[in-house]
Amino acid sequence: MRELVIIGAGGLGREVAWAVMRVNGSPAEPKWKLAGFADDAPGKSSGTLDGLPLLGAVATVAKERPDAAFFIAVGDNATRERIARELGGREFPAVVDPSALVAPSAAIGEGAFVAPLAVVYPGASVGRFAIVNARAGVGHDSRLGAFSQVCPGASLSGATVLGERAFVGTNACTLPGVSVGADAKIAGGTPAYSSVPAGATLSPFGTLRTSRVR
Repeated sequence: MRELVIIGAGGLGREVAWAVMRVNGSPAEPKWKLAGFADDAPGKSSGTLDGLPLLGAVATVAKERPDAAFFIAVGDNATRERIARELGGREFPAVVDPSALVAPSAAIGEGAFVAPLAVVYPGASVGRFAIVNARAGVGHDSRLGAFSQVCPGASLSGATVLGERAFVGTNACTLPGVSVGADAKIAGGTPAYSSVPAGATLSPFGTLRTSRVR
């Protein structure tokens, strides 16, 4: 049984840990030994969280556990990318909650998370380290770029394309064929009737151009 360390002792980390426990309870899925959480925050270097050990700083844990796999449960897309780059060469399994529905023709990239009750429809692809949160829908033939995120309850219509690190807020939606550029954001509850440029934010007040911050 492979050891799995979750990076990020926050809300998303706890959600991923719960999903892994549910995967472990399903005989049709591979099983992981949950080692605990790694986190650089000083207040999260020891103790337990939801019954799992707090193991300390990420670099230290990675050095001490050379054979462990890691899951990066950090909500900020750019930070998730940075950690993945720093830990290059490690194994980053995808985590798909047993209650999620993923079509046989869909593809899930390494390090991605598909949360409870999410649906990934035929022909869709969820990129490396992307997050599809609870109750979100990824329409047929949609493509989610690496390190992108679809928040709870959001709905991507068919053939939607998200660029790298794109962000779709809670209960937002896209029309079929809409593209959301790299580092662009759709605010919670906002419908995207047309494509959103890279680095822009679409809110109820319109599309706002922003400088790209990395």
